[in-house]
Amino acid sequence: MSGVSVASSKSLQLEATQEAYDRAIVMLNLVLIEDTTHEDALRTKLFEVMDERNELGDYSTSDLYVMAKNIEGNVDQFLNELGAQN
Repeated sequence: MSGVSVASSKSLQLEATQEAYDRAIVMLNLVLIEDTTHEDALRTKLFEVMDERNELGDYSTSDLYVMAKNIEGNVDQFLNELGAQN
């Protein structure tokens, strides 16, 4: 039974991490729609985040947990740095 529990845990964490990445992708898209000042940098970051999201199945449960916790903060920091460049 423990194998099923571990698989379920990874599945749940994968879903939670995908949702965190989806929120980050939506946030970047909304910024891109509203302000094209840094369009190239935003598109680059957007594709980077999308590529990371597509590879989530390759990570362990603990890696996924850390990634889910960090992605939105990393995108927020990126957006703040862009704002500081204006």
